[in-house]
Amino acid sequence: MRIPLLLCAILFIVISIPLYFGKGSNMIAGYNDLSQADKKINKMRLCRTLAITLDITAIILILGAYSIISINDTMILGVILLIVGAVLSNVVSKNK
Repeated sequence: MRIPLLLCAILFIVISIPLYFGKGSNMIAGYNDLSQADKKINKMRLCRTLAITLDITAIILILGAYSIISINDTMILGVILLIVGAVLSNVVSKNK
């Protein structure tokens, strides 16, 4: 069970690297579907929030892979973190 968790963690870290620099917003679900009027969001903040969420999820997966936390707790924490990250990215990226 260690290998799949580590591979997912590595994948999340690799995906988060371009997001830290504001690149790769095309990977964000639904971003390309927005009209120009709806794209009044801060793209850099949105990308960074999602990158941080992916990195924290990767850390949780690594902890689960090395049995520091149980597999059930790993799945629960990962899902909760991804939901919280999606909500935060929606709130944080709004331009005021």
